[in-house]
Amino acid sequence: MEIFYLRKDEFLNSIDIETLKRFSDGRSYLCNEKYLEHLCGLFLTKFVAKNIYGRSNTDIVLHGDKPEFVLKGLHFSISHSKNIVLVAFNNSEIGVDVEYMRPRNFEKILKRCNSNEKNPTREYFYKFWTVREAEIKLGRDITSLFSTVLDDDYIVSCVSSSILVTNFKIKRLSFKKDAQNVDLLQEFTRPLILNFSN
Repeated sequence: MEIFYLRKDEFLNSIDIETLKRFSDGRSYLCNEKYLEHLCGLFLTKFVAKNIYGRSNTDIVLHGDKPEFVLKGLHFSISHSKNIVLVAFNNSEIGVDVEYMRPRNFEKILKRCNSNEKNPTREYFYKFWTVREAEIKLGRDITSLFSTVLDDDYIVSCVSSSILVTNFKIKRLSFKKDAQNVDLLQEFTRPLILNFSN
């Protein structure tokens, strides 16, 4: 299992938005922010599939409500929250969820979910919440799961109906210094400005 993410503000401020729109799958959104998050997720998924996993065909189709590559064998799940857009990859089906850990009435929400946890910490609550959301994306019973805190204010949970691959990595997509108006079509074909860091 590997997770790749980007910081939405940095990404959108550094690219040519028109080249991002070329990665559209035709879905429409009433809110431009959600549309851009969706496009960021599609680009990130296809970029990683091509440039990390060596996939020549990065076409994505919907199977039921779940997106998957036309060519089988590599599974992914996309999530976004506040300023993070991420995608998790695995050799078997996977579900992922990321949440910004904002203050909430954790105990009240957990009660509605039939949990009697007293004085839950924010990490406990958000792990509980992201595992549930990731399981919904997976659409099957969980065999294995992994949760971690990302950038101090986010929690990420990945679930699978199989064993998660052990070469676990989280990598951030970033730009070389002072990148502006980056052409994503050019970068998709031959990355010169985009790179990954741990």
